[in-house]
Amino acid sequence: MAAIGRIRQHYGILVIIIGLALLAFVLGDLMKSSGSRRATDVAVVNGEKVTYQDYENKVQQVVNYQKSINKNLTRDDEFNIRNSVLNEMIRDIIMKKEYKALGLTVTNDELMDLIVGDNPNQYVVRNFSDANGNFDKESLMQTLEHFYEMPVEFQEWWLNLENYISEERINEKYQSLLAHCYYLPKKLADRYNDNKNLKREAEAYVVRYVSIPDSTVVVTEADQKAYYDKYYKKYPTDELRGIDYVIFEVKPSEADRETARKYIEDLKPEFAETTTLKSFVNYLSDTDAPFDSTWMKASEYPVELEEAIANNEVGYVFGPYENNGAFNAARILGKEMRNDTLWASVAIIKREITAGDETDRAVFAEVNRFVTENKTAEEFNNAVETLGLNKRTYQSLRKTTNRIAGINYSREIVRWAFQDDVKVGDISKVFPIENMYVVAVLTKIVPEGFTPYEELIKNHTTQIMKEKKGQMIAEKAKAYGNDYDKMIEELNGEKIDVTDISYDNRGFGSLGVEERIGGTALGMKEGVFSKPIEGGNAFAIVKVTKTTPAGETDYNTLRIKGKATYTNTVTNNAYNALFENAKIVNNGILFY
Repeated sequence: MAAIGRIRQHYGILVIIIGLALLAFVLGDLMKSSGSRRATDVAVVNGEKVTYQDYENKVQQVVNYQKSINKNLTRDDEFNIRNSVLNEMIRDIIMKKEYKALGLTVTNDELMDLIVGDNPNQYVVRNFSDANGNFDKESLMQTLEHFYEMPVEFQEWWLNLENYISEERINEKYQSLLAHCYYLPKKLADRYNDNKNLKREAEAYVVRYVSIPDSTVVVTEADQKAYYDKYYKKYPTDELRGIDYVIFEVKPSEADRETARKYIEDLKPEFAETTTLKSFVNYLSDTDAPFDSTWMKASEYPVELEEAIANNEVGYVFGPYENNGAFNAARILGKEMRNDTLWASVAIIKREITAGDETDRAVFAEVNRFVTENKTAEEFNNAVETLGLNKRTYQSLRKTTNRIAGINYSREIVRWAFQDDVKVGDISKVFPIENMYVVAVLTKIVPEGFTPYEELIKNHTTQIMKEKKGQMIAEKAKAYGNDYDKMIEELNGEKIDVTDISYDNRGFGSLGVEERIGGTALGMKEGVFSKPIEGGNAFAIVKVTKTTPAGETDYNTLRIKGKATYTNTVTNNAYNALFENAKIVNNGILFY
């Protein structure tokens, strides 16, 4: 804080300018055409806010830790970190409310026992073990004794460790509480036993839907509407957006190629003479090609360089030669024969062939003209066709989408697509992304809820056709009464015998998965014909011919197995249930 005070003292005018700029930014945000304020909280969970400051602090902690392990974090890595941190903060709020409602806590004495007790937490043991992997309690106690003399970074790390241990412990209590809620009544055990071991056999008169040509079936809008009303609740959906987009790649021109080649050509004389070769290469070569004098088989180099090594002496500089999108020059540092194989050590300077400013400006002018002249979706599509552009589509954008086909990092496009004031048919601004420019048109808005009518019908044409065929066959079958053999003969059907019908087996012989037909057979008495059944793949009339009882219930085995299944299922999905019932406003898309 003292440092900040001195800066303000000496640079007061700069502070005022920055303050005015920030004020203008805030006022500009408040005066957007929509009249609504930009969210200042990253999320609100059951009324509790995840502030930007708290969120950003946690993100930076994770980023700093990851950088200490892997120095090169990609944009995808940082996006994943931001996404996972927000999800974890949301989860933390939800679970703390649940812990409080259940009266679950971790006391200070309990936490201290997990740190310095007879059975310390695994993370304490891991961080305070000697070179042989043995827990060093004395080192731990000395650290705690001198805690306030430790660097601030260590103190922060330790407090985070304590918090993690506490959260782990309270979660263990919660999981244990859920596991002990299991009870298996005897009647339910009998039902489980029947589901697994009761078997039935049946004969069935069936007409497969594939035997009816699609061309003979007329599916009406009323059929589609009836199908949607019947099944739409089975197809929930997240909030989605659909876009069409075109990519204008900024590719190096011949002039750019010549620029890269000349760069290497101009360096050759000094490259051949320099006595500070390592510094020369590291300073003048591309950053991904530092000095490397490792000996390699000559055959492992590009063919033209291999020939140059074979035909020239040490000190010779070969190039420029093109390799993997770059022009290179190589100086032979050493060469020798090893077991009839030529080995060499070379230093290489590299210049990637990239598009220059002039090339970039030319492509941008083309893109800008495209956007200026095409303001509607119709104009967009006409221009794409006229110019012979490759229009791509992505119809399932989510707020968390981070990668679109052909575009390495697409968050700006996703944010645009989810803006409140962007409507179907709107054309985007020009998005500059790495070595390309992207223009998109919004084609679809799907609110969170259930799959829209048009999309569900489009994706279920086969199923709708099957249902229609089932209705048609059922109507025709009425004319045959109980004469099932005649029904089969005239409707191109067949009689099949099916074994191994059980509650746990969803299949029904050669018909494949047929839950409706199989379920009917399991609920019937022997020797009685069912009513007509419109199954998933066939129309059927079934008669049960044999029943094999499940036998005596092994209650203890079922109880043990059932408890294990329950524990895994409930403990793994408890949070999902709490999440679905929580009131969550997730503004993450506005911040990353």
